[in-house]
Amino acid sequence: MTGEERILVTSALPYANGPLHIGHAIGAYIPADVYVRYHRMKGTDIIYVSGTDEHGTPIAVTADNENITPQQVVDKYHKQIKETFQKLNISFDNFSRTTEKTHHQLSQQIFLKIKEKNHLYKKTVQRPYCSTCKRFLPDRYVKGICPFCDAVDQRGDQCEVCGKQLEPHELKQRYCTICHGTPIMKDTTHWFFKLKQYNHKLEDWITSNKHWPDNARNFSLGWLREGLEDRAITRDLSWGIPVPVNGSEEKVLYVWFDAPIGYISSTIEWAERQKKPDLWKRYWKQKETRIVHFIGKDNIPFHAIIWPAMLMAEGSYNLPWQISSNEYLNLEGKKMSTSRGWVIWLHEILDEWPADYLRYYLICINPAKHDTDFSLKDYQHHINHELIATLGNFIHRTLTFIEKNNKSIIPEPGEMEELDEQAIREIQKAVKETGENIEDFRFSQALQSMMHLAHKGNEYFQHKEPWKKENNTTLYVCANMVKTLAVLMKPFMPASSKETLKMLGLTNEPGWGEAGELSIKGGHRLGEIRPLYSKIEDDEITSFRNKNLKKEHEVDEMSNISFEKFKEMDLRIAKIVDVRDHPNADKLYLLKCDLGGSVKQLVAGIKDDYPQENLLGKQVVVLTNLEPAKIRGEKSEGMILAADEGGKPILLQPDKETTPGARVR
Repeated sequence: MTGEERILVTSALPYANGPLHIGHAIGAYIPADVYVRYHRMKGTDIIYVSGTDEHGTPIAVTADNENITPQQVVDKYHKQIKETFQKLNISFDNFSRTTEKTHHQLSQQIFLKIKEKNHLYKKTVQRPYCSTCKRFLPDRYVKGICPFCDAVDQRGDQCEVCGKQLEPHELKQRYCTICHGTPIMKDTTHWFFKLKQYNHKLEDWITSNKHWPDNARNFSLGWLREGLEDRAITRDLSWGIPVPVNGSEEKVLYVWFDAPIGYISSTIEWAERQKKPDLWKRYWKQKETRIVHFIGKDNIPFHAIIWPAMLMAEGSYNLPWQISSNEYLNLEGKKMSTSRGWVIWLHEILDEWPADYLRYYLICINPAKHDTDFSLKDYQHHINHELIATLGNFIHRTLTFIEKNNKSIIPEPGEMEELDEQAIREIQKAVKETGENIEDFRFSQALQSMMHLAHKGNEYFQHKEPWKKENNTTLYVCANMVKTLAVLMKPFMPASSKETLKMLGLTNEPGWGEAGELSIKGGHRLGEIRPLYSKIEDDEITSFRNKNLKKEHEVDEMSNISFEKFKEMDLRIAKIVDVRDHPNADKLYLLKCDLGGSVKQLVAGIKDDYPQENLLGKQVVVLTNLEPAKIRGEKSEGMILAADEGGKPILLQPDKETTPGARVR
């Protein structure tokens, strides 16, 4: 990319119904901030917008549970979320709210424009209604069994297990999340978006975006191959943006219709703050702009399918150029769960240690291609043995040596030797590789390129042994290497970069183009030198764990069920007689299981952990009386049972050969 290009970067709008956790940070915000800071340093025309998502059932449910108004909920959490981002040094150009007047007006305008172009229609449908609460149950007001993968206790908007988008009426064994009663089905009229008609257009568009990450492309194309259905974009809810059509006064826009419009309204708000109210159109209307969405994996269907289809229907806005979608971050070998308290809240860890510690570690373990695990001991190890021992050590030893042995004055270099020339080549290489990796959204690799230079700096310093003999060239090269590191650090660890530049005595921050230059000349005076980092002690980790993480037995506790409930489950021994790859999913198998008198097909997400040859002939435990479900287009007639060990499935098996079909009691 060049400095002449124009980029608009967005991060997913966090729901203003609770605090942020570490999974949010690495999912959509730290990678975006790295990308934006780098491009600003290059001189690219780039802006970065986001805001809090303040409508929909997540807010309304929280308000009901806390017995306060939805406005009180969003005011409370918008403030907390914004303060947390500031502590994390996320450098938004504008951070807005979807309750702003600008956003309401724009969302209604886009709704009407799509309606005028005949891409919406009204339809009377049956939806869950709670007779006790006397209300319809949209989205998160209802839970039940996912109709696609049979996962229990899933919300009415999306299954957290298989990732499928859901409608409340599609759930099996539904219940109201407020009173836990069983809802009835009742007629209601909604506006539907003709999503189905965009199936082929979206497939062609996504197929052409070969630079997208695999998870975004594969998930979206798999969804499209199953076939899109028209979707209701209004809800029976009092909290939200009113539908601007006569006869729909008691309806509001579906939160996933209005939320992504927040990217546009936030840009409009930014332009107004610049006293240039039409400047936003430069980013959303002019085709030269590249729009980059940073999101978590769970937001792929909305950003890769529904949102682009809305933009296609409206007709005047740019489509996304890139969707940078991370996988999930687990915690100490387990899936994070806010409801079970198995989570690290961002504001709590930022109160304990500097933001750059967390930014560094999360970028190191960035879940770009697969789920990764956050471990407090591993966090401590990365900070103490990498960030401090390599980067902090090189910076400190170089600057303190100059301070003590040359009165804080950078010496004039002498004649360059091969080791000196090699060190300078390492500077050029690090600048090139770090930049290229950021451009290609390889943030962990970019950080490694920067850290590799610090490692080479330590090696160079050690080989040249300036403490044994006067060596002005060594100190000159090392000082300039520290400057290069300060520049390369800024996208990843802005506070560390600022402090290093201050110790170098540089008042003007160098741009990316100056990173590889030997711009600190002989005679330059350093600033005050002090340690950049401090070690994380064992007792700090223990104290944080005890204060902020529930014990394992507290996390895993579940409510009791009766023996009669248990007897309803038909568990049997089955023999796997055939294994095939699922045609529409990368991580699923189609298993044929012999149950004695019959053979059933099961869809199982164990492909990453069990090769086909290890499954053939294996005896397993199967729940046989689940309602059949289609998973990514293939029928599944039961569920294979497995233990969860650190997020990995361990199949349950009898300890000796057993007759297929034998009951498990």
